[in-house]
Amino acid sequence: MRLPLSLLVLPLASLAACSDQGFGSLTFDDTFVQPDVELSTDVLFVVDDSASMEEEQDRLASNFGAFVEVLASSYADWQVGVVTTDVDVEGAGALRGGLLTADTPDLDAAFRAAVVAGTDGSRDEQGLSAAVLAVDATRNPGFVRAGSRFNVVFVSDEDDHSPADVQTYLDRLGAAAGAGFAAHALVGDLPAGCASGTSAADPGGRYLDAADVTLGFVESICADDYTGLLTRVGLDVTGLADTFALSRLPSEDSLEVRVEDVLIPERDEDGWTYSLGDNAIVFHGRAVPRAGMEIVVTYQKWLGPAPE
Repeated sequence: MRLPLSLLVLPLASLAACSDQGFGSLTFDDTFVQPDVELSTDVLFVVDDSASMEEEQDRLASNFGAFVEVLASSYADWQVGVVTTDVDVEGAGALRGGLLTADTPDLDAAFRAAVVAGTDGSRDEQGLSAAVLAVDATRNPGFVRAGSRFNVVFVSDEDDHSPADVQTYLDRLGAAAGAGFAAHALVGDLPAGCASGTSAADPGGRYLDAADVTLGFVESICADDYTGLLTRVGLDVTGLADTFALSRLPSEDSLEVRVEDVLIPERDEDGWTYSLGDNAIVFHGRAVPRAGMEIVVTYQKWLGPAPE
């Protein structure tokens, strides 16, 4: 898992007790504070509206709440826009439903209306071209703001067919960004695409290239749900962290995690898990601490051989 560059970690290890055994087991507290920086961020969803995208649009709309929960947990000043991959239609690049913000009435319904765009769009999907059209201030005044971080999430079951090379579009999108830019891809897997009970997709190579170059996140469009990618994007654009590296290797059975002195359960959904590879506590879903919250991880140091 990629650690956000804005992660603010304040590890404080203190000797709390000695074990009764002679080889000196120690208990430590690592203390962290969730970043509470105030960021400005603009997020564009580019959604394929061709004939095969009905289920994927519905899934994206249903999972949007995970994205909003992360945004609401921060002090970020955010706004969201949605366009489709059809650049042949009149009004191409104009935000569907206008700007969506924290003040938008019934935000979930407004996002659903924007992303469930139907399946009558062009089969010549041009998501990168559509994104460039969307940052044109004459089409969408007030969208990409000076001083804001800009993120684009491409959602498609086919590859991009825009005429120019990928870097040309990334250069134009990066130039429009006020304070950094990243592209994220919810597309078909390399090398041969993907299939599931409700989805099938060709490989989205150009979108994946865009995400790779800009250090964005990727997820298979054939996944059962999209909350993982939406949560990661939300954390990235708000400066919040879900991963906190420990100062020492713990005995896993001894780990206890508290946020604002509330014990958090160890579980994959709305809890925390331990990542051995990162030697870190990873929060999931609603358990991700809000801005400014204190996290305390208590554990005994691992005294056995180094894990393989």
